[in-house]
Amino acid sequence: MFLEGKKPHLAVIAGCIFYGMNGLFIDRIHDMSIAPIIFYRLFFGLLFLCIYITARGKTSDLKLKKRKGSLLLQGVLVVACMLLYFTCLKITCVSIAILLQYTAPFYVMLASPLILNEKIRKESISALFIAIMGVFLIVKPENLSGIELTGDYMLGIAAGLLSGVIFAALIMNVKILKAEYPELAIMFWPMGVALLLLSPFALEVSPDALYGNLKVLITFGIVSIGLGEIFTILGFANLKAQTGSLLALVEPVSGVFFDIAVLGIGLPSETLAGCAFILASAAFISLKGSENIKESEIKLSFEST
Repeated sequence: MFLEGKKPHLAVIAGCIFYGMNGLFIDRIHDMSIAPIIFYRLFFGLLFLCIYITARGKTSDLKLKKRKGSLLLQGVLVVACMLLYFTCLKITCVSIAILLQYTAPFYVMLASPLILNEKIRKESISALFIAIMGVFLIVKPENLSGIELTGDYMLGIAAGLLSGVIFAALIMNVKILKAEYPELAIMFWPMGVALLLLSPFALEVSPDALYGNLKVLITFGIVSIGLGEIFTILGFANLKAQTGSLLALVEPVSGVFFDIAVLGIGLPSETLAGCAFILASAAFISLKGSENIKESEIKLSFEST
């Protein structure tokens, strides 16, 4: 069946929708700086993953093998990507932060032939061109009413662009790790490394602030790190890096949708047109693109997880 062969595509899309809710939670967290927010988001997300892995009886999947350095690198990249992304989010806005992070497909397209020996397919180039038009329509400054291009704002833009570079490295490193580890290990260990690296920030928040934001932080961790991570890693591990990075552009669209539907942020018609281009790009690469492993292997991978 068509949908059977597209499970990795649908997994990435589902994960990106969960990640697209980040702005909803950030908007509801008060009296906490970026680093403690990320720590507690990771803490509750990792706790959810532990429960999920134990309930599925898959603790044996967490056995450490070779490429421990790549697992450690993945954790460091996760921390750097989160800090840069949320810095951009705090300084600019949800839509801009997501869209700048998702310049990642550009970097994946350039680097994957050298690092992963992937060929640049004409479908990827066509989808990327469509996505470029969508990103341009959304982020061009004249569409961002009420935003001043101050020094702080430009710092936020730089943080967002750098988060895109690191996110591209994350996607490609997942492909490298997939040769040695099952998806659950690729989810769990880097998140554990990231949690340890961010642990010094746990005490930066007062008990009152933590208690006041506790429900939001728990939900944030489960939705973003828990569900978002499960779906996106399943998808990324079973797709070509180019295909996965292009499908991940669904997240900015979902972020824009939540901006409008929940936060009530008014966006111009050009922004909505840009979303349409990005969705068209994701649909095109999903329909025309091909996975880099056999469909039978994809099915076994999903069933084992």
